[in-house]
Amino acid sequence: MTDNGLVIATEKGLAEVEVSCFEGCLSCSARSLCIGNKKNKGRLSVKNPLQAQPGDEVKVKIPETQYCQALSLLFGGLLVALLVGLGIGYLIATLFFFPLFQASLAGLATGLVFGGLILFIIFRRKNEDQLYPVIIDILKKGDRYGSA
Repeated sequence: MTDNGLVIATEKGLAEVEVSCFEGCLSCSARSLCIGNKKNKGRLSVKNPLQAQPGDEVKVKIPETQYCQALSLLFGGLLVALLVGLGIGYLIATLFFFPLFQASLAGLATGLVFGGLILFIIFRRKNEDQLYPVIIDILKKGDRYGSA
């Protein structure tokens, strides 16, 4: 998904861009990226490889597909880890005659911890640029904020 916006501020390779929220925003999977999503205009923190300056009108690419895939991997992975941990706890309880509730709860917690660590490692290795909105074009140079 691409959207046009106005650069409000820049800092260390990032830019804060004000974009207009359209009706499509309500169904956008990247809606949580938008800082002011309840107003008519939203603000996104985006990568700024083109060195856009405040007041510039820019085109922003929001990686909606990659964002959906990352969320699915994160929550699906955590759910699988919880269920596997619960199953292992139940298996240990039945094999070694431990109390079922405590062993299952310990397995659930252990699955969550190990699953979280594995997902943390996976997301650290992935290129974060794939999940971050980025300025892909400067449409109109502005003199200063508010005058595009």
